[in-house]
Amino acid sequence: MKTTTKLNILLATASCVLALLLGISAALLCAYAYTKAGMPYNEEGSYFDGVTVHHAGSEYVYGVLGLSFGVFALVAGIGAYRLFKRAAAARQGREPDDAEVGSSQG
Repeated sequence: MKTTTKLNILLATASCVLALLLGISAALLCAYAYTKAGMPYNEEGSYFDGVTVHHAGSEYVYGVLGLSFGVFALVAGIGAYRLFKRAAAARQGREPDDAEVGSSQG
């Protein structure tokens, strides 16, 4: 196995782990934003749960942050897929560019 194939597999694995961590973070942030949106805020826009004071409007920030993490997870996942595909093509002796085009023999 060539060094570039090993490097592609290593980069693809790292990208896959990054996509997984970002995806989990995105899901947790969006769930927290949804929970915060359902809190009974008073007329001043505050909610005290006994420990902390939550302010209305912060759920939008958490939601946007969660959605952006989701986009980054998607990009990292696509990058991991492409790197795994390139490494598999190199193992079979094909050029990496052939793997990018697809397997159709048109």
